[in-house]
Amino acid sequence: MSTPNAPRPALTPRQRFLRERQQRQNMTFAVIGIAMIVAAVAAALVFTGIVPVPFGNDFSVKVKYAETGDIPCPTADAKPVAPSQVTVTVINTTQHQGLASKATDMLQTAGFQTEEPSNSDVEYTGRVRITAGADSVDAAYSVARFFPGSHVRLSDAQDATVKVELGTFYDDAMSAEDVQRVLKSNDSIEQPAKCRPMPGTKQD
Repeated sequence: MSTPNAPRPALTPRQRFLRERQQRQNMTFAVIGIAMIVAAVAAALVFTGIVPVPFGNDFSVKVKYAETGDIPCPTADAKPVAPSQVTVTVINTTQHQGLASKATDMLQTAGFQTEEPSNSDVEYTGRVRITAGADSVDAAYSVARFFPGSHVRLSDAQDATVKVELGTFYDDAMSAEDVQRVLKSNDSIEQPAKCRPMPGTKQD
């Protein structure tokens, strides 16, 4: 019968070999297990979109192009379209009479081609909504410069007319001085936040 403090018998060469091999196997399995856990976590983060794909983004990221009702992106580095090349129709969606006529007069002063102003029974509960078809997005943003706080949306219109809807929070037409100030500015059209590119445009 052995005692707790009795010396352990020396291992034979074969026993030492087997023990060392078992230790190496245990270490190998531990490293493989950790690597698999890390890979699984990384895959989950990429799959959920928390972490972007570090390579092959051109193939893994699907571009969402603008559809009707979306905020369309103007052409990159586009300059404002000359007012004489843009036709605009102004619609008053509020109960305040005369707003569309005053806005139309303001646009005529700026040099735009305007159609007869009209009223709508459907009230727009915003400031100004400007809509245009796919071929008139830059023109819509050029008109928007004369309506601070306006929002541009893509429509399914087939013609080139830009539609301006005056909403409940619309204040009044620009002064003649402000109109001239805007006309003198030739800065590129600003890309709004969260806009979606138009189909057929090249993405970086």
